[in-house]
Amino acid sequence: MDSYEDILSRMKNKYKELSMAEVPELSDIDIRMKILAGEIYNDEVNLEFLKRQIFPMTATGEYLDYHADDRGLKRKPAVKATGEVRFFTDDYAQQSIVIPKGTIVSTGGINPIRFLTDEEKTLQQGDYYVTVKCIAEKGGIDGNVTPNKIDTMVTNVVGIDSVNNLWSFNGGSDAESDDALRNRVLNSYAYLSNGTNKSYYKRLALSVDGVYSVNVVPKARGVGTVDVYISSQKAGASHELQNKVQAVMTREREVNVDVLVDTAVVDHYNLGIYVTLKDGYDLEDVKNNIIEKVDEYISTLEVGDSILEISLTNAICQAEGVYNFSFNSMFPGYHWADVDTLIVLGDTYIEESEEEEE
Repeated sequence: MDSYEDILSRMKNKYKELSMAEVPELSDIDIRMKILAGEIYNDEVNLEFLKRQIFPMTATGEYLDYHADDRGLKRKPAVKATGEVRFFTDDYAQQSIVIPKGTIVSTGGINPIRFLTDEEKTLQQGDYYVTVKCIAEKGGIDGNVTPNKIDTMVTNVVGIDSVNNLWSFNGGSDAESDDALRNRVLNSYAYLSNGTNKSYYKRLALSVDGVYSVNVVPKARGVGTVDVYISSQKAGASHELQNKVQAVMTREREVNVDVLVDTAVVDHYNLGIYVTLKDGYDLEDVKNNIIEKVDEYISTLEVGDSILEISLTNAICQAEGVYNFSFNSMFPGYHWADVDTLIVLGDTYIEESEEEEE
């Protein structure tokens, strides 16, 4: 696309060619040309933007949503994580204590994550704790906290002295990104659903909010059976999500076909490498760049997909500041997944190599 300066230069050159005179700076014709060149440039920018939105492989935002609508697809909204917390008293309760629905608790730290009780529950007289279902205040993967992270009472409940989550919260996922939605749209063209193939069941599962990855295994338990393994974003699916997908499958399955939905097994891949830095780069910064690129690659894997060494190598090499690297012999650059397995990034062991950049 031409720049504003290119457009203005062509106009002035054409003027000189036809009039045999230069355009006087800040003259009336100079000002008119600059205004016209600016408008032409704006039109070219808008035209380039529209050209990108015509095709699903380059469309973004609401324009990508339009392409998804044409394929009967919708962008997945953010989903709130769910779990349970326990409210404690320091001693056995002298009277019943009501925990109202909507009571707010949170994690600690500078940026706490808040959760609301999703039911009203009573800590009975003589007990010293009660378990209550909770839901994250906001949708997103940040709500998937590990045990013993929720320890702060935001809403004061008289008689309650402390709170804790003894179990993980899960099921939270971010709103579907453009890349993820684009992949679903393109796959809807590449793998046509005919009501009887793997694509049909995969599309059914992905239509449920909170499902981010699916693997469909036909004849898993013999002729007339289909097993469907699902996961949420970087995590296994909750029982609630599993039941939702199972209900959809039971309703929409083929006649005389037994469809069983199960949550994927999460397998953490630990990355271990020795890296040679380019001149002027700090190890900590490069570590973060590598982790970002590797996590970006692994996040594209679906249930049943394995880590390929060539793809992992490519991801690491794309990280800014990496001159060269080698895998730690304890951590191979590949990782095989079973049909029911979702691989996510686990621990990272990134050390500086003694090799010098040439």
